[in-house]
Amino acid sequence: MLRIAYQGAPGAYSHLAALAHQPTARTTGLADFGAVVTAVARGQADLGFLPIWNSIIGAVPGAEAALAASVDVEEVDRVEQRIAHCLLALPGADIPSLRWVESHPAALAQCARWLSANRVEPRAVEDTAGAAQGIARDRDWTRAAIAPEGAAARYGLVVLAHDIADALDNVTTFAVLARRAAVRVEAA
Repeated sequence: MLRIAYQGAPGAYSHLAALAHQPTARTTGLADFGAVVTAVARGQADLGFLPIWNSIIGAVPGAEAALAASVDVEEVDRVEQRIAHCLLALPGADIPSLRWVESHPAALAQCARWLSANRVEPRAVEDTAGAAQGIARDRDWTRAAIAPEGAAARYGLVVLAHDIADALDNVTTFAVLARRAAVRVEAA
């Protein structure tokens, strides 16, 4: 079975992109972009998925640097995915009661106008689905997450607002990573 590493918790955009590309793969979420590259370089994953470009913000901070840090990994494909950011919170929460909204820095940047218009403080965390997971775990009605809609059902949250990105045609390009051919041959 194909093993795919991605950054984030289950339900993160990288996870969704990996499943859209390889629906039967065994996926593993890792803490950061560097961990994804390392897992592929060490043969712990057959493929890795990194978000590298977004139509609203441009280059995704940290992704290209993580890829460039390893000579044992190469980009073998690219996958584009529409990104529909939603505001997720615990059932019973409402927008006026929020103290802050958590998400990956790239997602917060993609929703800057919505955050400003609603006077909600953004707080950067490791990933979109991880933000939803943390809010569900902590049971804090004054926090919300910017994450995929599916993360609401996965973590027992509700959607307070749909499509909150600065542009409705929000698309992220994911690099599909594999070990370099020379590394695969030497390991065999």
